[in-house]
Amino acid sequence: MCDIMIILVPLLSGKEDNPEFINAITSKGKKIVLLQIVDKEFLAKTSTAMGEVMQNHALLTKVKKSIQSKKKTVEEITEWGTTIKKILSIAILQKVDKVFLVKQKNQFFEDILKAMDKEKIPYEVIEVKVEEKKEKGFSFFK
Repeated sequence: MCDIMIILVPLLSGKEDNPEFINAITSKGKKIVLLQIVDKEFLAKTSTAMGEVMQNHALLTKVKKSIQSKKKTVEEITEWGTTIKKILSIAILQKVDKVFLVKQKNQFFEDILKAMDKEKIPYEVIEVKVEEKKEKGFSFFK
């Protein structure tokens, strides 16, 4: 039986569509809230707002379909603003039982975890293995 009812999944790493991660969140929640954040601080460094939203939306759609295939309720939220503040405010507003994150090795990720600890928002970090996509022994150009 599900021990957690509502789960928040901020799309931060680009690896949230990993089957391991999908299994972890769908095994523990009845309702999963996917959060896409358009953070202006990062846009200047990475790309345009439109490109960012389109790229994130493709990931969001893929994750949403995977969750729905597991017969779970899924809701999507797109917010503009500062990533950490948005995660905290949506977690509180949606009354989530837990925030699930794909593990990352960077300072920004550590800052997110510290902020959630400070606000006493329960979270779980899932480490996913990244499969290397290597073509094995077949090529049209041999």
